[in-house]
Amino acid sequence: MLTRHSIIIVGPTGGGKSVIIDTLIKTRTAMGFLSRVYTLNPKAVSVTELYGIFNPVTQDWSDGLLANIFRSVNKPIPSNKNERAYILFDGDVDEMWIENMNSVMDDNRVLTLGNGERIRLQSHCQLLFEVTLGIRLVIQSWAV
Repeated sequence: MLTRHSIIIVGPTGGGKSVIIDTLIKTRTAMGFLSRVYTLNPKAVSVTELYGIFNPVTQDWSDGLLANIFRSVNKPIPSNKNERAYILFDGDVDEMWIENMNSVMDDNRVLTLGNGERIRLQSHCQLLFEVTLGIRLVIQSWAV
């Protein structure tokens, strides 16, 4: 976690993924470091509700859920503060919403919104993906 800004935690239902994340936050807090988690299920909303939408009639942009969180979490903080913010995607990964995250997860670390705005993922922020494996996938991986 010291070298990566995007981490995926994969496992079966009841496998302890949420416990791992909770332990991370509690440990950082016990060490005196402020840590905040912003949890969202990207499959619970549409892509436009997640990222935002541009109204061609009024020429107005409306931030979506992730755009709003991303903007507020990635405000610069003083270098002497040891804060960490985690944006936790708790749900299935889907090509409809994950495609827009490619430039954030690579070395560019930039979220590009539909209105052309680019928001940089700051060094005090990390992305966490909590993904559940179906039992069929677990069995198939053991068979290989």
